[in-house]
Amino acid sequence: MTPKDAEFTERLAAEAARVRESGDLGRSEPLVKLFDFLLECSLAGRAPKGIEVAQEVFGKAADFDEMLDASVRVYIHRLRRKLGEHYARLPGHGDRISIPLGEYRLVLAAAGLVEDAPDPADGAGPPAAIPVASATGTKRRGMVIWPALLVLALINAAGWYYVARHQDAESGATRTAFWQPIVENRRPTLLVLGDYYIFGETNGGVVSRLVREFDVNSRDDLERYVALHPDQAGRVIDVNLHYLPVGSGRALRSLLPTVNAAARDSGVRPGVEIMSEVKPEILKEANIVYVGFLSGLGALQDPLFRASGFKIGDSFDELVDKTSGRRFKSDWGVVADGKVPQRDYGYIASLRGPTGNRILIIAGTRDPAVVQMSEVAADQAQLDAIAAKVGDGAFEALFEVRTLGNLNLGSSLITVRPMRAESIWEAGPEPAAGTPPMPTAAAGG
Repeated sequence: MTPKDAEFTERLAAEAARVRESGDLGRSEPLVKLFDFLLECSLAGRAPKGIEVAQEVFGKAADFDEMLDASVRVYIHRLRRKLGEHYARLPGHGDRISIPLGEYRLVLAAAGLVEDAPDPADGAGPPAAIPVASATGTKRRGMVIWPALLVLALINAAGWYYVARHQDAESGATRTAFWQPIVENRRPTLLVLGDYYIFGETNGGVVSRLVREFDVNSRDDLERYVALHPDQAGRVIDVNLHYLPVGSGRALRSLLPTVNAAARDSGVRPGVEIMSEVKPEILKEANIVYVGFLSGLGALQDPLFRASGFKIGDSFDELVDKTSGRRFKSDWGVVADGKVPQRDYGYIASLRGPTGNRILIIAGTRDPAVVQMSEVAADQAQLDAIAAKVGDGAFEALFEVRTLGNLNLGSSLITVRPMRAESIWEAGPEPAAGTPPMPTAAAGG
């Protein structure tokens, strides 16, 4: 070790001890354990891989998949944020510890040389895995990257790679009544993922909390929200951030080969978009394949539930049959620690769009249901069984999905029926019957 290296390790160890003793890392045991592990590695002159962090700090198994489990990235981001907040209270402090973007190590820099920037390493995940774009007041440094769009790009690229390798393996599912309208009308096809818009609450000019409010789904909605709640002016900020449920990635892995095969005759490769970025005119111009939570339907929610025999119950985790009043509610809110089987509800539907295009809905109350419905929508036998009951017109089907944690144990069809969808596009937007009140909730709920 050179004298320069020895000096660096001594300064890093001393500054780390001071940060730890300050209490600014909080009382989160995983966060402190992560800090100590990164410090140990950095003092040894190495940067661990994500899988090593997952195993050593969080006790993950050897088959840990960073694409499906964002816990490491989330805690890295939280630690980076804690360090930023710590030094924000110490302007002019000499040595500052930071975590380089995209890396798992601690570095030391003098005050003014550490750049606060959004973290492209933070991925989209389930609601508990939400990254924060760094912001001070209304001024942001650097370029804000949408984690959701990065995930979409990776998923789309992976899908096309799969198709390129399997050009002759066209899915039999495309020959079913569910997919045939897309095959036959030769319009462009757009895969739309239900995403969620997040805004920040500031505390002393620093984003201290992320908030998901169900009626704030865009920057314009946030502006209207502030206009209706003047007391929030100056307290909320657009952090240009969205997230996707982790089940969307798993669902697309099942669906992309079928969607690509169904759209091949149009001569235009399917696009991928998040619901918050879908413009109204697209609903007329393209075939739409929606994949996501029932709560993420966005512009499709009103027309779908006008035609549907269901309405939303007390929350988007509950559907109510309009005729019988029977309720179908997900068990996701029951804490079972992945040890007790639970149930979600999956939903698929096919209806005609406003100009003869086709809109397919592949949705669920929670991740396991979305994943299970993607498998149903790519299964020729199950789609043929549905068509045998309702023909080739507009229909909806509800499934009970049995789960153990995030593991699907199987599903059973509860009901399948035609939908009366002829006039749903004629009236202007209005709240769907049974739409629940829109509470404010901290992101992660």
